[in-house]
Amino acid sequence: RGTAGEAARLARVLQEKGHLTSVDIPGYQQTAPAKRLVAFTGNSDGSPAASWCPDCNRAMPVILESAASLDLPLLVVGVGERDDWKLDARGSENPLRAKDGLALTGVPTLLLIGDGGAELARLGPELEDEQDVAAMRATIDAKVRAALP
Repeated sequence: RGTAGEAARLARVLQEKGHLTSVDIPGYQQTAPAKRLVAFTGNSDGSPAASWCPDCNRAMPVILESAASLDLPLLVVGVGERDDWKLDARGSENPLRAKDGLALTGVPTLLLIGDGGAELARLGPELEDEQDVAAMRATIDAKVRAALP
């Protein structure tokens, strides 16, 4: 658990089911609203297997595992390279940080989106701060299940 190899394996499982899409910021801005999980990670292409962000590298295999077990499509969005995201560089200009948009404050962030496109649940600091992957998985599954109708 928590390795790039595990993330790649789980990504293939979701891809075979047609439940995984990886996009960059413009790709995310063009996606139609649909019931799904949306994971924001530290890279420019939305790859679930590689990130400059150590918290993302730890969380992504768990997110992929949860998406597969909950049978929910997963959209992985790359927030950009480190300097495109971090506030000590160009991060304040990142459209995903905009207060009138998603107002993301960190990565990884996981959203549960409902059928009409409304945000039903959000996990951010819980994923960044949790070191225990089993506890992270329990948190994700509980929050998603509680938010689903």
